Amino acid sequence: MNYKMKTGRQFNISLPDGWEDQTMYMYMGPEDSGVQHILTLSIDDQSKDIDLDAYVEERRDRLLGSMQSTDILKDEEKTLPNGNPAHELVFKIIPSDNNIIFRKMVFVSIKGVYYTFAANFSKKTIKTIGVEVDAIINSLVPLPE
Repeated sequence: MNYKMKTGRQFNISLPDGWEDQTMYMYMGPEDSGVQHILTLSIDDQSKDIDLDAYVEERRDRLLGSMQSTDILKDEEKTLPNGNPAHELVFKIIPSDNNIIFRKMVFVSIKGVYYTFAANFSKKTIKTIGVEVDAIINSLVPLPE
């Protein structure tokens, strides 16, 4: 990976009580096999009181409970090359047009902050562009506060 990019909150904004920052980063990837690849990253620093397993279980159950025609293909803990604990969830979605979508989500826990990556793939691109997405996820280095 040749390109390094620092992403960060580059402004201040005042939020009233009851509002919280749920920033979502979106990275546009290539179009291949009829899929425009988009990697999203959300950062949650408000859930420090639960562990990674509970965090993943809550989000997995809520997500899959809202979708029909899904099959879980992978649901396992892993450790990223930098030593950070993570959980990978891959499932297959079969929408009404029978165009199968593979969705990969990786939940990473670093110092009480949860980083959730998500991307959709075709059967072909989960094996090709999926490798690029894994490299992007493995490159995550939070900036010091």
